[in-house]
Amino acid sequence: MRLLCLSLLLALPACQIIGDPADSNASATDTTTEGPDQTTSTTTTSDGPVTTTAETTTSEGTTTEAQPTTTGTTGPADMCQGLDEAECAAAEGCRTVVGTPLDFAGCNPLPAYLGCAVETDCGLMPTTVCRPNSLEVYAIDDTCVPSDLEVCDSMLPLCGEECLGLDEAACTMDPNCTAHFGAPHIEENMAVCVDFANPQFLACDKLQPACPPAVVTVCPEGQPDVVFDVASGCTPPGFESCMDNVAPACP
Repeated sequence: MRLLCLSLLLALPACQIIGDPADSNASATDTTTEGPDQTTSTTTTSDGPVTTTAETTTSEGTTTEAQPTTTGTTGPADMCQGLDEAECAAAEGCRTVVGTPLDFAGCNPLPAYLGCAVETDCGLMPTTVCRPNSLEVYAIDDTCVPSDLEVCDSMLPLCGEECLGLDEAACTMDPNCTAHFGAPHIEENMAVCVDFANPQFLACDKLQPACPPAVVTVCPEGQPDVVFDVASGCTPPGFESCMDNVAPACP
């Protein structure tokens, strides 16, 4: 009986070593996954699974590390967006976009700065653009559309188109129209001179930017003998330049 007890006592330490609590955090499951470029090992412990990803090895034997993905980078469109006309004209890679207003409510016939666009985005095709959530519609000379406008279709005429053909009274009353006046060339004392004291109404046109500060000599199209000097520097619609008929002012 004494020998039996001794055997039992010798066996107890061995049991304690096998079930030692110090090994309670040892791996319960070890999973190894191998891919073409990396090896991932997952070890489950009492604190939860731990995943380790090895370095990537290419077929050429070089080792690379995955790089973080960057979002929200600034491109050329962001660089041009929101610039005013002067800033846009000075910015490399950007160009100003100017449009001719169509006849929407409250339009002004003068060309309007619409925004700044990336220069390389432009194609040679006339385009109609609209401003979202508004009545504004413009015609531009190409496909260079600022980011806050969108391409659209419209049957509207150009703003101020109705000015053509108006008489003097109606033309001068419409803020979207420009009345053109000219001093007639007359014959006086056997010589031709320009009668600046009695200008005549020549034509009505849509409002436009200021003309060069110069006097131009014009004739109705196809009528070279009917001559006027226009002090505004603009050629009225339906008229053409006839510089061969230059004459002095009447005394």
